Amino acid sequence: MSSDNKDNKKAFRFRYIIDKEFQFKFLLHYSLLFISGVTVTLGFLYWLNKSKFDGGAVFRLRQDAQIVYWKVENDDAAAGEEKFKYVPREIYLPNYDHQLNMYTIQFDAVVTLSVLYLALITIFSVFKSHKMAGPIYSIKRSLQKIASGDPIEKIRIRKDDEFQELVDVLNEVIHKRLAILGKDIDKK
Repeated sequence: MSSDNKDNKKAFRFRYIIDKEFQFKFLLHYSLLFISGVTVTLGFLYWLNKSKFDGGAVFRLRQDAQIVYWKVENDDAAAGEEKFKYVPREIYLPNYDHQLNMYTIQFDAVVTLSVLYLALITIFSVFKSHKMAGPIYSIKRSLQKIASGDPIEKIRIRKDDEFQELVDVLNEVIHKRLAILGKDIDKK
């Protein structure tokens, strides 16, 4: 086997998108399932917040400080001075935002987690579908060779791929048909 052939086989082995139509359809099914789950979750949260809570406002602190004067006892007061003095202090008051409620807070969390889950499902789908698309691709390629009259080879797939039994049965059928025809199978 030439070094070019070996390099091509190595490069092919690390390509995870082999059968685009099959793998993207597989990903679409996972994604639709996921998106429908998110939609149901958000709908349930919306219903729960509308029916169980009074829709009270959530607040956050203002960004600009307010000056207030605190009345403190003046221990260093001399005779004739006031016993109390007023000291300025900065405080941050709540800024009520009536647009920010429990549903909005939960919505942001669910959407953020959903994007993370969708990324994980995408990665999982590509790797899982690769174990299915690789054998399907090998089977199609071998059947096309048989149909075109090219020299026939045994269908080979990796040990951890899906459809092991199907490949074994197809190899047995090919071997028996070739034996009937009096031909020999290439054992590459």
